Amino acid sequence: MRVFLALSLTLALPALAQAPTPTVAIASVDARGNATADEASEMNDALTAQLVADGRVRVVERQQLAKVMKEQALSQSGVMSDEVQVKLAQLVGARWIAVGSVGTKGRSLILSLRALDSSTAQVAYAENLKVGSEEQIEGGAKQLARKMTDKLLGPGAASSNQQASNEVIGDFDVGQVKDGAKALARSLAMRFPKLVGQVVEALPDGSVSCRFSGTQPFVGQFFEIDGKDEVTEQETKKGFFLLKSISTGGCSGKAKREPGAAITKGDSLNALPLKINLESLEPGPGTQPELAKLLADETRSALDTVPNFQVANDPQLTAIGRVSGPRGRRTVELQVIDKGGNVVQKLELPGSF
Repeated sequence: MRVFLALSLTLALPALAQAPTPTVAIASVDARGNATADEASEMNDALTAQLVADGRVRVVERQQLAKVMKEQALSQSGVMSDEVQVKLAQLVGARWIAVGSVGTKGRSLILSLRALDSSTAQVAYAENLKVGSEEQIEGGAKQLARKMTDKLLGPGAASSNQQASNEVIGDFDVGQVKDGAKALARSLAMRFPKLVGQVVEALPDGSVSCRFSGTQPFVGQFFEIDGKDEVTEQETKKGFFLLKSISTGGCSGKAKREPGAAITKGDSLNALPLKINLESLEPGPGTQPELAKLLADETRSALDTVPNFQVANDPQLTAIGRVSGPRGRRTVELQVIDKGGNVVQKLELPGSF
C-alpha cells in the first residue's frame, strides 16, 4: 500500500507543475520625426522595467537579442519587417515580439507599441498614446506595457505586482498644470483676503454686533477677538467669534471668551484661516479627465500653502467647477459655496497648460 501511494504521488507531480511563463522580446524602440534617441531609449527602459516589475511575462534580455541578431545578420537593414521580427522571436524562444517608437505631433509626443505573435505572425497588440511632454514618456510607456500584457494574457491573468499606478498621462504638460494650480490658489486667496472687523457691542450672553469696512465676510466665518486687557493694558487674545448674520447695517454673531477676558466695544476681529475643500473638477469639452484630476489635486496642495486657507474635510467653503478647452487655451471656472449652499464667490481663470 505504501509503495502504491508513493508511486501515485510521484506520477501526480508533473501534473501539478506550473505552466512556463510566457516570454516577450522587445526588438527595438525607434525615434521618429523630431523625437530624439534619448527619448526612444527612455521609452525602451520604461517598457522593460514595467514588464519585469509586473511579473506576468518573462522579458528576453537585450544581450541575447543582440547576439542572435548579429549571428543571423538581422540588424543590417535598419527597420525590421514583420517576417524578420517573427523569425527573431522564434530564434530566442519568445511567444511575442514588440516594437515601439516615439514620434512628435505638434507640441506632443506619440508613443507607439506593437506586438506580433510568433506562432501566428499576426498582430496581437497595437496602440498609440499621446503624452504632453518628455517628462511623461516613462509613465506613458509603463501604461502601454500594462495594457499590452493585459491584452496578450487576457483580463483573467493576475499581476504579481498589484499596486495600482498613480501615473497621470495625457496631452498636457505636468509642470504647466502645477503652475496653473498655484495661480488658481492665488486668485482664490485674493478673493478671500484676511479681514479685520470691529466689535460694536458685546452682551454678557456672548452676543456680539460687529462691522467691517470694504470686503465683507460670509456667514459661518471664524475670527479671533483681540484687544487690550483691562488690567495690564497689553494687547491680548480675548476669544473667538462666529459670524451668524450680515446685512447692509452691520453684522452679528456669537463669541466664546477666554477665561477672565472681557470683550468690549472697539476690540478687533481678525479672520482665521478659512477651512476650504476643492472637489474634483469636471472635465469640460476639449479636456481629459486625467488633466481635471491632476489640476484639482495640485490646487488642493497649493491652497494648503496659502496663509489664509486651510484644506479640510469639514470645510466652511467648498469649491466646485470644471476645466475646459484645448491645450494652451484652457478655462477654469469655479464657484465657492458656503455650508448653506450659497455662492459666495465665482472665478474664471485662463490656463496655458
